[in-house]
Amino acid sequence: MRRKNKLLVTIVGVVVLLGVLGVSSMNASAAFVSPTQLSDDDYDGEWVNLEGSVQNLDTQGQRATFEVTDGNHSTRVVYEGTLPETMGENRIVVAKGRVEGDTLVAKQLSVRAHEGSERPAEAR
Repeated sequence: MRRKNKLLVTIVGVVVLLGVLGVSSMNASAAFVSPTQLSDDDYDGEWVNLEGSVQNLDTQGQRATFEVTDGNHSTRVVYEGTLPETMGENRIVVAKGRVEGDTLVAKQLSVRAHEGSERPAEAR
């Protein structure tokens, strides 16, 4: 009986490990793209890291909508969660999430340090 229990625990552990590795590799293999690349190619349904400048930031509670632009094209981003403290207009951001049509549904945001011409109002 002990041998069967050890085997079962080992199998469950391997399955969990494979699941964690699968999710980690999916996030790690996400392409860095610009709004221009999103408009030129079909990324619908794919996980991407969208990089560009924040424009038209609108926050309502835990939900934020904004556009990420590279100067040529803009992509709408929807994010639910706590915004980074340095998030603001014209800041360079990396929005990580899934492309749904012409919108990126972001699950994670990071603001590039010391990039962008305008600091958030709280930091002035």
